[in-house]
Amino acid sequence: MADRYAPAVFLEVLTFWFVLRWLLVGRLVLFFGRLLVLMLVVGAIGTLGEHHYLWAACFAAAGLLSWLLLRRWRRRGVRPTFGRPAFLAWRSRTPTEIASLCERRLGLLVDAAAPATVTGGAPAHCVLALADDGLWVLEDQSRFRHPRVGRVLASWDRTTLVSHVEHSRRGERFEFSWPRERALVRGVIPSGEAADLLAGHLVADQLPY
Repeated sequence: MADRYAPAVFLEVLTFWFVLRWLLVGRLVLFFGRLLVLMLVVGAIGTLGEHHYLWAACFAAAGLLSWLLLRRWRRRGVRPTFGRPAFLAWRSRTPTEIASLCERRLGLLVDAAAPATVTGGAPAHCVLALADDGLWVLEDQSRFRHPRVGRVLASWDRTTLVSHVEHSRRGERFEFSWPRERALVRGVIPSGEAADLLAGHLVADQLPY
């Protein structure tokens, strides 16, 4: 075992936490994160017994780093029921197709709709739909390449809505507020045609005021 390759152990940790983690749902992140820590600890003990001290140090340091990242991830309040793969189902869908799925659930003509993540507490994946005088929040039951809209989670008043949408590296960040009710909702919509159409309708709603 050449000592010059020992620091490569850290690549396993970085690859998992900054690449592979986004392809897994919460329970699998927790499972494989713990498995990675265990493998690194076993590697540290094994190489220490063979007197490869540099390898043992790198395995131990990588294990500690992985444990700290896992602990930090759990503290962020991410729940197993929500995972980034749900958004993969919407990437190839046009705004019209997304709106059509929402119309089947609501029984109303939908002006615009887009998948979103509502933050605050545990991030929740959903689908936002503008229909009639309401901003509807529908459950996102998508799995990988299969988009699916579930039950209605909430219906917010569209006529008194004050919205703000701005572009960021993670997508279109939004703030929805209802000053009279002193209510505020924040979240992010993946960038794309559906997000642009939804944002355009929100801006148009506020023009008369």
